[in-house]
Amino acid sequence: MRSLIRYIDEVPTPAVRVPSYNLAFLRHFRGMPEADFVALAESKPLRKEFLLSMGRTGFPEQEMNKALERLRQAIARMSAVLRASGGPWLMGPDLTLADIALMPVLVRMADLGLGSFWEHLPEVDRWLTAFRVRPSFPKTFYFGSLLTEKYPDLRIP
Repeated sequence: MRSLIRYIDEVPTPAVRVPSYNLAFLRHFRGMPEADFVALAESKPLRKEFLLSMGRTGFPEQEMNKALERLRQAIARMSAVLRASGGPWLMGPDLTLADIALMPVLVRMADLGLGSFWEHLPEVDRWLTAFRVRPSFPKTFYFGSLLTEKYPDLRIP
């Protein structure tokens, strides 16, 4: 489980930020004067490097494609882990921190229209459905917390 959490933190979690920023948040930075943008980035030490690499024009297509490929690879690994453990959760019958760490990535991916990454993987779809029916899910993803609720035009082509 620890190695899976490490993978989640290193691969899909940062990868999902690229399409999230390009499609949703970039619109807030495009018209911002450069000095204001740099000041904003400086004020966010955990996101500074990421924001500065995105800039006010967004990540280039090559970076977006690399991020989407990392997300595809993460879904493939998730599928293999679910099949190996017998599910319904990543480590088997019990919900673990690994599931909780990965859940926001898949929710964001679905919100961006990337559910096609697992449409041929029923074990991944069952996993996400199992999360969505948990009583804690609507408390975690209350109305307004999804990007498409703030930006209805948001979708990856």
